[in-house]
Amino acid sequence: MDAATRDTSAMPRRQNPRYDTDAYTPRWVRYTGQQKQGYCESCQPMGKWLQLKNSAYWYHKQFFHGISSVSGQPFSSPLEQRLNKESDLLEGLCHQCLQFVPICNTKRKNSVLWYRHAHKCHIYDKPKPKASQQSNQSNTMPQSTH
Repeated sequence: MDAATRDTSAMPRRQNPRYDTDAYTPRWVRYTGQQKQGYCESCQPMGKWLQLKNSAYWYHKQFFHGISSVSGQPFSSPLEQRLNKESDLLEGLCHQCLQFVPICNTKRKNSVLWYRHAHKCHIYDKPKPKASQQSNQSNTMPQSTH
């Protein structure tokens, strides 16, 4: 017997975005309270369920995919990049503070260092919430094993 049959809150349900261009808010959630999870559609090919209460979803979207929780949009890319041969770091020029900051090292080629800087430094306008929420959306989604 699967979890959705035993616990109706385990059945994924649609959640509306805060505004039309919101790439941060999970479109699908399941469970409630401390166990509530959001579905990361950015993870390919199958997606991934992450807990909301312990900030796992927030951390994942911001520092793995580079999506700001404030603006709901991807962080701005560096204006330019350079390789710092002394530290073995790829650095990017930040449009906000005009400093070169680490993007990644040559061993770990993800952008978590840049995303951490962007989260602290970049200033974004928070879009206005949607005036009317669409309620006629389908409440079914593909099942994920994650």
